[in-house]
Amino acid sequence: MSIRTTQIILIAGAVILIIGLVLAPRLPADQRESLAKTDPVNPKLEEAVNLVRNGENPMQGIMMLREMLDEDSTNVDVHWHLAQFSLTSSQIENAAFRFEKVLQFDDNQKYPEAYFWLAQSKVALEQEEEAIPLLEKYLTLETDTIVLTGVERMLNQLKEDLE
Repeated sequence: MSIRTTQIILIAGAVILIIGLVLAPRLPADQRESLAKTDPVNPKLEEAVNLVRNGENPMQGIMMLREMLDEDSTNVDVHWHLAQFSLTSSQIENAAFRFEKVLQFDDNQKYPEAYFWLAQSKVALEQEEEAIPLLEKYLTLETDTIVLTGVERMLNQLKEDLE
């Protein structure tokens, strides 16, 4: 097995671990419920996301999201979901573009994970040098020690591979 293949396998394993950790709920159920009550949900966004996630009519959901961007091109929530859906469908360049938009418009750092996912997109696009500062920034925003450990390992591996 080549060194590049080994590196890809190591990074893929780390990504799978970190994906699970990043997406896992970090708050107790009662706190998540109270947070959800104070955070107003956009029904159109929710409908579009459900259409895509449930597979009922994913293209209709994507079109709804794009229409929402036509109305407000700075809508960070729409960019976030489009980025996630781009990753799911292996449209890595589109995902990178959307994650960049999330970082551009996310004034309140609602989606700090965008740094992580943009870094992963950069690695997949063989732009490892660009991934390093993104992961370093993500480390300053993440508080979960398990996630931090995984990201630090990934970052160290990237730096080592580039030497």
